[in-house]
Amino acid sequence: MSVEDTSTTEHKNADDPLMPPTSKSRGRWMLLLLFAFFVLPLLLVVLMHRFDWHPQGSSHGELISPPRLLQTPVQLLDQHGTLATPALWRDKWSMVYIADDCQQICNDRLHMMRQLHASLAKDISRVQRVLLTPAHDLASIQKQYPDLLILGQPAKALGELRQQFDLPNESDGRADRIYLVDPLGNLMMSYPNTIPPGEIRKDLTRLLAYAWAG
Repeated sequence: MSVEDTSTTEHKNADDPLMPPTSKSRGRWMLLLLFAFFVLPLLLVVLMHRFDWHPQGSSHGELISPPRLLQTPVQLLDQHGTLATPALWRDKWSMVYIADDCQQICNDRLHMMRQLHASLAKDISRVQRVLLTPAHDLASIQKQYPDLLILGQPAKALGELRQQFDLPNESDGRADRIYLVDPLGNLMMSYPNTIPPGEIRKDLTRLLAYAWAG
């Protein structure tokens, strides 16, 4: 085959829409698809929250704007003595409650959070419940809520994490709020104790319906 014929063939191949894409093109398309599937939905949810939720309704919680990326202290331990890492916030939506000493009010909130979680039915696995507390006597809580993630030791590491939940005019642990953290580890919403559980559930249901990741 002559040089001219080879050039003509290459030109035809480049213009032929039926020719398979090159490996490089294939790789680019795969990256774009992965970005669209995993990143865009979460980005859309964050933007909808930043600009007052989404067109079909308003949120019942109080928006934290901009969303606050949580930094997990390196020495923080869970109730089993396992080192906590930033991965604990990933791939799930987290309902977080903070208490200095988990007495009656704390127990009532933990019970309400469990009921909320159970009501999500098929989406239960997409949400986790987290308690931040320095309390040491947690046996009864662990027995009653075996799937509850408890973070509390050492005190210094817990304090560093709790401070990130501070709101204007409200210190962490004294607000009696439920906080919502997205699957990227962003603190994005909080619910005072005046918000009925049913309203919190409506927000969670909408979030889970709109977010493909987490």
